[in-house]
This record gives sequence, structure tokens and C-alpha cells, in this order.
Amino acid sequence: MKKIIFISMPSPTLMRAPGFGVGGLFTHFREDKYMHAVQKEIDKHQLHWRFTSDTTESNIETLIAEGAELLVLAPGMRFMFYRKNFDKQRMVFLTTMEFMSNDVQPVMRKIREREDSEGLIR
Repeated sequence: MKKIIFISMPSPTLMRAPGFGVGGLFTHFREDKYMHAVQKEIDKHQLHWRFTSDTTESNIETLIAEGAELLVLAPGMRFMFYRKNFDKQRMVFLTTMEFMSNDVQPVMRKIREREDSEGLIR
């Protein structure tokens, strides 16, 4: 099962404590709804992906070590997440409208790209 991780808090950096930031506050009530909508679509197409919330406080080394295949970033997180050596092509940067309307297409499009690149979907 491939992992998709939803990032809603900024990476901890100098002068910014984990758990603080626009992303965490903004997404607090919507994160579960968005993740449920995406997972429902994944299950509908019988794909072997699991969408979960970040439990690492945006620690990129831990996310890589845990085998995250895709990272989905909440609106406003594009420049607040330290991605280090993580491939930008394996990241989805949600817009506010996509997130608030539970638009699953950006994530599903990226899953299809990943599956196509591996030759798993014909």
C-alpha cells in the first residue's frame, strides 16, 4: 500500500514552533473531510494507496524514511514546508478552493501520473 501524507503544519524552523502556523489553524476542521473524500475516490477505483495525516510535525527525513510516496500540502503551505530532497513532482499543492470544496482531482491526477510512470495502469 502506497502512502499519501497530508501536510497541514509548517516545518519547524528557527523562530517557528511545531504546531503553529496558518496551515494548522486553517485546516483544523476541514482536514478529515478532505482526506475522507480522497480516500473514498481511491477506494472507488480500487487503487492501493492510503491517505493519512502527518504525524511527524512536518519532519521531511521521517516522512522519507516512512516511505511517503506523495505529499499533499494544505493551502498556504507551499513555502512553509521544508522539502529538502523530496521530489517536487511527488507533491500536490492544494489551492484554497480545491481544499474547501473537497476537489479530489489534483490528488487523483497525481496518483494517475505515478501509476502511469510505473506502468501499473494501462
